[in-house]
Amino acid sequence: MIDVLDAFAELNKELILLLENLSKEDWEKDTCLKNRNVKDLASHILDTSLRRLSLQRDNYFSENPEIHSYDDLVDFIQRLNRDWIGATRRLSPEVIISLLKASENELVAFLKTLNPHDKAFFPVDWAGENESENWFDIAREYTEKWHHQMQLRQAVGIEGQLYDKTFFQPVIDTFIKAIPFAYDKLDKTNFTINVEITGCCGGTYTLEKIDRSTAFIDDLESKNKVSISQEEFWKLVTNSKPKSDIKFECRGDKEITDQFLAVVAVMS
Repeated sequence: MIDVLDAFAELNKELILLLENLSKEDWEKDTCLKNRNVKDLASHILDTSLRRLSLQRDNYFSENPEIHSYDDLVDFIQRLNRDWIGATRRLSPEVIISLLKASENELVAFLKTLNPHDKAFFPVDWAGENESENWFDIAREYTEKWHHQMQLRQAVGIEGQLYDKTFFQPVIDTFIKAIPFAYDKLDKTNFTINVEITGCCGGTYTLEKIDRSTAFIDDLESKNKVSISQEEFWKLVTNSKPKSDIKFECRGDKEITDQFLAVVAVMS
């Protein structure tokens, strides 16, 4: 189990401190996300909190879309995101900060009321789960907040403390759970691959695929290996950098090692 609740509260404090010290020009700077500046992304962070509180805490559903596939779900979420950002562009940075102060505290307070091993309201789709436990869904929510805040920070050139182990270790521990699902999609079986994530929060993991079953196993030397820095890894799995620009080293079967670029830990 990955426990992120204490780090979650501190992460929110880091966000508010960052936003309160941005200049007017900073709010208009482009982020790595297409057509989203700093203000848009801050607004998106607010939206995800308000949406979860409304749906899960308050049991309030404004619409019931027909979802028949993963693509349908992604399209629905992206439409919600676009609608919200368009509407909140009329809000000032000061108003967004004020709303974030309330929403982020309410979100963590609510998440703390959940039994970590009960069935989650949202399954972690990018890990291939149709049903997840609360602790995994909460960890996923934490990674959403972490990577969007880091995208903001990179846009304004203020890295802050987010690479400290307290904040970053849970991110890596959560994101690695996307790797087996990405290899499930590869039309190749009966192989192993070593995945090395370099840096203080990384590690070396051995993935094995037998028939259609893909899972991490105990350390085993494989002829196939991918090595990537922890900084490049989070950018890869959150689409924060074009895949063609991702820096990593590999050896072995190219079809197997290239599949690593398909690892994703966001809904896209």
